Formats: sequence, C-alpha cells, structure tokens
Amino acid sequence: MTNRKGGSMASRWLIAVAAVWLCGPAHAAVAVWMTHATHKIRPQAGRQSVSGLSLFGARGEYVAYQVSVRSPLPLVVERIVPGALRSGASVIGRTEMTVYREAFIRTIHPSNIAAATGLWPDALIPTVDNYYHERRDALPWHVPAHFTQSFWIDVYIPRAAAAGVYGAPVTVVTSGDGGVARHVVHVRLRVLDFSIPRTPSLPSTFGFEGPPLSLVFRGHYGLLSNDQLMRLTRLFNVAALKDRIALSGGSGIPAPMTYADGRLHMDWHEYDEEVRPFMVGCRAAHGARWRVTDVRWLSHVFYHRMPPREQRAYFRAWVRHFRKEHWPVSLYALTVDEPHSAAQFRAANRRARVIHEATREVAPLVTTVHADRLDVGNFGILCPVINDVDNLDDVDRRPALGRLAQRYHLKIWWYQSCMSHGCWVVGKRDTLGWPSYMIDQPAIYNRIMPWLTWKYAIQGELYYDTDIGFARGRKDPWVDQYHFGGNGDGTLFYPGTPAVIGGRRDIPIQSIRLMMIRAGYQDYEYLHLASSLYGRPRIERLVGRLIVSTHDWTKSPRALRALKRRLGQMIEDRLH
Repeated sequence: MTNRKGGSMASRWLIAVAAVWLCGPAHAAVAVWMTHATHKIRPQAGRQSVSGLSLFGARGEYVAYQVSVRSPLPLVVERIVPGALRSGASVIGRTEMTVYREAFIRTIHPSNIAAATGLWPDALIPTVDNYYHERRDALPWHVPAHFTQSFWIDVYIPRAAAAGVYGAPVTVVTSGDGGVARHVVHVRLRVLDFSIPRTPSLPSTFGFEGPPLSLVFRGHYGLLSNDQLMRLTRLFNVAALKDRIALSGGSGIPAPMTYADGRLHMDWHEYDEEVRPFMVGCRAAHGARWRVTDVRWLSHVFYHRMPPREQRAYFRAWVRHFRKEHWPVSLYALTVDEPHSAAQFRAANRRARVIHEATREVAPLVTTVHADRLDVGNFGILCPVINDVDNLDDVDRRPALGRLAQRYHLKIWWYQSCMSHGCWVVGKRDTLGWPSYMIDQPAIYNRIMPWLTWKYAIQGELYYDTDIGFARGRKDPWVDQYHFGGNGDGTLFYPGTPAVIGGRRDIPIQSIRLMMIRAGYQDYEYLHLASSLYGRPRIERLVGRLIVSTHDWTKSPRALRALKRRLGQMIEDRLH
C-alpha cells in the first residue's frame, strides 16, 4: 500500500512544474531553483532550472535542501513557505522545518591554493529561531541584481513518521518593480523504514570556550553573570548536540573546592545546572545525550602546583560525582596538547600517571602519534592528527596503532588541524585532499570526516575549538574568521546578537559547516548499522570504491549520496 501511494505521489511530483504567478515583466527573468545541501552556492552561481528535488532520510534524521533566487534586477525575497510534507494520511508538518537565510563572509586570504577568495555562504540565520521561537531578520531580504541568494531549509524526520514517499510545494514570494510574484518549487522526501539512534554512535568532543561569549555578546569580558553565561552555554550545547557532536569546556565557571581530611570537596551546583540535560538526554535535542565529556578546570590541577595527593583526589571527586548522579557518560582528561619537546612528553607522562593512580574511570588523553615517547600503559586515549595516521606517502599507521590499542587497552581517536590547509600560510599542494572544516572548501570536505573515521575504525573525534573566533579581540567573527592560516579554523558558530540577526535574545548561529558535520555523523549511523547487519568486510568493500584513504576519496556529492542511499536500502532490506 505504501509503495503504491508513494508511486502515485512520485508521478504527480514528476508531472508538476514550477508554477509562477507574475504581476509584471520585471519578474519574468527571476530564477528560483533547488539544490542539495552538500553544495556551497556562491553569489556568482548562475541560473539553474531545477524546480524539484528528491531527498531521503531515516527517522530521527535531519535532511536539508537549498532554494536559490537570482534576477537581472534587484528584488526582495519576502518569504519562503515550505508546505507540509504529505504521504497519504501521514504528514510531516511545518513545525519540523526551519528556514534559514545563508549569510556570506568575505575571505581575503585563501586557506590553500585551491580555495577562491571572495564571498562564501556560511552563517545560517533563521526566520524563526529554535530556542525562543522569536522572529529574526532572515526575511524579507533585499537581493542585488545578478546576485544569487540561497536559503537553507532543514527538515527533521520524526521518529513516529511512517515510511514512504512524501511531497510538498515550497513557495517563494518575491517583490520588485513589477509587483509581487509567487514561485513554487517542489520537494519529495522518501522516509526510510528505520531510525538512527538518538545519541550518536560516534563519540566526539569539540572544544568550546565560555568566557569569550561575554566579549561577543556584551562587548567586554566579564559582563555576563554566571546565570547568563550558563544559559548561553546551554544553548550552544543544544545546537551542537542536535548536530550530533558534544562540546567540551563549557562555560568555564569553576566549581569551588576545598581539600580536607584526605578528600577534595567540590560544590557541583553550577556545573550540574549547566550540564545535566546533556548527561541524561536533552529534550531540546530529541533526547540525545553526550557519550563522553571532559574533566574540566585542569589548569587548577596541573598549572597551579596542586600537590600530587590533591591532584589524585581531584580526579576521584569527578568519578564519585558521576557515580552519585548515575550519569552514563565517560570521562577523559587532556594531559598535553600536541607535545613536541622532551619536557612536554615528560609532563604528559607525569599527568597520565597521576590520573591512572587516582582512578581507572578517567581516560588520560594525549594528542600525538608518537607513542614511543609515552608511558603508554598509563593513557586511555591516544589521539593523533589525521595527517599522521595515513599520510601522503601512503604510510598507514592505523594497523600499528590498532596493535598498540589492543595491547594496552587504548582507544584511538583522531582530529584534524591546520595541517589540513596549511598552518599560518596559504597551503600548497600537500594540503589538498584532506577533510577540512574551512569556509572556503567545498561542502563535501566538511562532511567526509565521519566516513574516514568509520573506514579507519577510529573510535572518536576531537576538534580543538568551535568558537575561537569569539576570543580574537578586534576581529568580528561575522567579518573575519581567518585564523592559523584557515578561514573558519576553530570557529563553527557565529554570535547571534539581536543587533545582527534581530529578535530580542542572544542565540548561537550555526554554520553550513556545522550542518555538514551533522550530515557526516548521520552518514556514520548508516555505516555503523549496515556493518552490524551485513558484517564489516562487506561494507568496507562497498565503501572502498569511493573512499580509498584519508586524502583519496570521492569529491562528488552525488556519488556520496548514491552510496548512502544504497546503504539505506540494504538496511531496509535486512530489517524488513
């Protein structure tokens, strides 16, 4: 029955053409078209004729598409109205959809030699935000002549949605010298007959710094109260978790602590208030929770000369508290970030030993591939940069890392850094082909990391920061995100102040790059589920046709989409 209904709707959708009501000749040349999400549409993008788009997704997944407008004359996009998606009696309503205007950032310095400078779409300004449900200044929006302006439409597929093919019109209302016009394009969505898990299968820890929120939202450090800082931090955590990643660091508000009678006593009140939803399942993020989180305020432990007995007591205090709260979230502690000198490796070893002596329930983490310089038995997570795992000379260290992990019960994570585009310089040819979270790289580069993580059987991802651009003093993250040789390095959010986006209250603004990371983490669930149903070797053979190594993988969004669609069909076939 579902297939017959789906076929009927598909036929009607294929017959449908874009319907346009014109009130004057000025609108005759207005182009309105649709594009898949894994494309960055720059202002100079030419007119296209795609008036319909086919999507697919599992229950619990976000799907997204773009609607673009271009005209030889200036015009105003008044509103964009996606209709409710319908499949027989089943409906995915407007409440599951968010319309964003894509805001541009101008790059001056390219991240590498393949990147073009100029305007790039990145920030996503909602018409109505998902936190306070306030109308923001995304629309109406004035579009200059010969300028392509795109809009991003997010659709969340509810867990109760029936499988089948859904369809809906999307209405774009424009105005200009010729009057008002309505342009109708169509979207078709196939809901697959399975669900992805609420909580991501792939653990992650993406850095976040709370104190700079005061700088970008109030103009100076220290002007947000603790309550205001925690409230804003929670919103950023919700945004990240909806995008299937977990933030570390948090507000930065330290817990008061005293040491007495051989125990460290901590006041957990503010910490608990900040993080509790993300430990047990956050309703605002569809019930997702963190898989892992960081032991915070380590500067108090390792840099303020806390005696070793108090250091050990500190880590035990974290374990006691998590046990008391029954939080099913693993703990890790960063020892040293990217140690290079002998002194730094000694410090990493010393700190790992302190943690290891205190408890086995906190995993000491170090970001290096040089295990030969570590007392490996004291560590819990070894986290090399992706470039050191399988480099351009095709030296694949993953098998050796796997043997090391098995011998010492280590987890192997990895991360990407400025090495993927060139640190403090315009990257040359040796920086091409790596996954990248940069603004001026194609969208598929922002999406591919979880595919590689699955291929190499890496157990988690670390990224050093998501708001470092907020802390850069005179640099406005809405204008300049060039850091460490890359556009967007360490910054995946924008500060959503009412002065910039309208409304009354401050919110986080997500980037297209963050949405691509979300898409990649959703892709990972298909890989994870398919391999559990068919066995990893079979899925490896399938994936290996398009994804060969860390720097040799398909650059075609269409090919990646087709591979994911095949995985989805395989999962449906086995489950039903």
